[in-house]
Amino acid sequence: MTMTESDDVCREGCDVGAILADEDQVAACARANMAALVAELVERGCDEPWAGLEDGEADDEWPDCLQFSFECPPGYEGDIVMPGVPLEVVKGGEKGGSWEVVHNGVAYAWGDLVDELSAFDAARRTIWANRDRLVAELVGRGLRLGEEDVNSDADASGDSWVTYHLALEGRGVRVSIPDVAVGPGLAQEMYVEGYPYVWEAAVEAAVGALTDIKPGR
Repeated sequence: MTMTESDDVCREGCDVGAILADEDQVAACARANMAALVAELVERGCDEPWAGLEDGEADDEWPDCLQFSFECPPGYEGDIVMPGVPLEVVKGGEKGGSWEVVHNGVAYAWGDLVDELSAFDAARRTIWANRDRLVAELVGRGLRLGEEDVNSDADASGDSWVTYHLALEGRGVRVSIPDVAVGPGLAQEMYVEGYPYVWEAAVEAAVGALTDIKPGR
């Protein structure tokens, strides 16, 4: 990230050039901006992201920035490269400008990043709600599934679904759950062992894979 002449001016009383000349101020601004990002995402309804605010590191590849470990939602590991300039300067930047925020190697204007992270968080929470609904239905049908019996498979998952492996007494089944609500009366499909089913058929297929009960019996 390089500073243009227009950046090196006072914005709302902030002398960006003076801040960039002081490594401590750069680090303080970057950490304050990360805290502001977390707060804004929580305001948008996200589960509180995890950010390594005390562990930000300078990198020659990203001058005048700090790189932070970041999880949004918690458990989805990534990183943020945050500019060490006042927040109003970062928020004032446009896509392709000098002070974009870099998430997992992709540069974003502030608002675009907040929008994308908020949407991703909402999608994950929908998937988790679908998973919990499915497990509760299976438990309600007598299958003794515990938390330890339900595990996600990152290699078999995608941008809009998560594949879970359900295990019970030596049997197992893979269920791919989408980021759109599934449940009784809903038309959205999920995949059981690679085959698409709506809710009731998916439940019966999972029961059949995990027990001796066959669908329709």
